[in-house]
Amino acid sequence: MKHEDIWRALDTLAAEKGLSPSGLARAAGLDPTTFNRSKRVGRTGLRWPSTESLSRVLAATGASLESFTALVGGARALTAGRSHRAHHLPLLALSQLEADGLFDEHGHPSGRGWEETEVPQPGDPHSYAVRVDGGRLEPVFREGGTLIVSPAVPIRPGDRVLLRISAKAGATGPAGVFVARERAGTRFDFETLDAAHGRLSIDTGQLEWLHRIIWASS
Repeated sequence: MKHEDIWRALDTLAAEKGLSPSGLARAAGLDPTTFNRSKRVGRTGLRWPSTESLSRVLAATGASLESFTALVGGARALTAGRSHRAHHLPLLALSQLEADGLFDEHGHPSGRGWEETEVPQPGDPHSYAVRVDGGRLEPVFREGGTLIVSPAVPIRPGDRVLLRISAKAGATGPAGVFVARERAGTRFDFETLDAAHGRLSIDTGQLEWLHRIIWASS
């Protein structure tokens, strides 16, 4: 078993799950730099991923030890033309989205406080990433997972969305994750994924912003 084979297997597994190496580390509950290429060789020589980090990766991706061993053996090596295209997106924890001034008048991320994460190339240039920092959305979205959210993609019944009620509606509150249900004109019905919220029926004009979740880490 060679050093480069282990790292190639991790890169391949990440790409097959639509993740970058840092995205794979985050999905596994590790520091996002754990699998960075700069961490693979140190001053004293080669650095190997720990057995604990490998165990977390297998648990996060659902891959078996046997299938990962097959990747180490070169069963499905990535070719130069098929590796994922990485893209950097603004990132913020879900619980921090209740703050004011995070989006501009077009609903695009702006201002200070945003971090950055590397993800597969999204279709919307104004997409942003949200880290799930609590367990209230489980089992749909697990704590530590990442959501990619688009302000531009149209919302249809059945889509999972992230929204915040405007002060025009009487009060603002934490951003919530919902499933969009029926729509009648400008009025939307939503079903909650968050135990802190109930069902919601509201006019879109009473929403500060309403964005569609287009991808979630597994």
